Amino acid sequence: MFKIFLNKYVSILSCLIIFGASSNTYSSGASDTAGVSEKPGLYNFTKMDYIGTHEDYETPYFVFKGKKSGPVMILDGGIHGDEIASYMACDSIVKYIEVNKGILIVIPRTNIQACKQNTREINFDFNHAFPGNIKSDQFEYRLAYDFMWLVDSLKPDLIINLHEARTKWSTEALTNPDKAFGQIVISCIQPFEELLVRSVDNMNKKIPAGDFRYHTHYYSFHEYSSLDNFVSKFDIKSYTVESYRGFNIDDRVKVQLVAALTFIEEIGIEFYYPEVKF
Repeated sequence: MFKIFLNKYVSILSCLIIFGASSNTYSSGASDTAGVSEKPGLYNFTKMDYIGTHEDYETPYFVFKGKKSGPVMILDGGIHGDEIASYMACDSIVKYIEVNKGILIVIPRTNIQACKQNTREINFDFNHAFPGNIKSDQFEYRLAYDFMWLVDSLKPDLIINLHEARTKWSTEALTNPDKAFGQIVISCIQPFEELLVRSVDNMNKKIPAGDFRYHTHYYSFHEYSSLDNFVSKFDIKSYTVESYRGFNIDDRVKVQLVAALTFIEEIGIEFYYPEVKF
């Protein structure tokens, strides 16, 4: 379904198949990851490439391949451009992670146009544009198509989407499947999968007690959502992390980091990352 316009994506596919060294010097402007380079003596940062070649939404992503084969995971941030902790956490992971086993693909600013303008959306909510339409006049639908194509090519074991919410978690969340709350991890499947339950339990062991703790949350199925399309069309495990925007920015980034790193660990990727301290 997502391979009609094959020629446009040959460079992406070849990158994902061979994971070869890249001479790509693409810069995403203000991105903290724009100047990332291979670390001396470390061979797991493999390639920087981009979604949406030659489009105004051309979006960089980073591939980390461990020396040992293992699971494949996609981590994305910046689906909504004003949820800044999501791409700040991704930036930090790109800078400091060392992958020893498995493959990690990080897309810090998935909706790069909205991130540049620090706004939730430009024309339309990108997270409502799935599965996408390559012929659409609105770039959000074309970007969604490109993202789906990338996922279909990679067939990862897990996709984690980083978001932020303005509403603090409360017991209302237990009976409201149509609203996002801060400090939840969303699934569109019930009963919750063991990977989700285990991951949330383990991330909470690394987070101070109280408002920082995460909660599993069922969010009803929406046919336009990125999460729901990854699950329903590709049968891939995917969860959305929502942290609370009411925290100070340092803590917002830290709780995003703990959630993302815990999922990387629980899916079976072996890596080193400096301890996240509150």
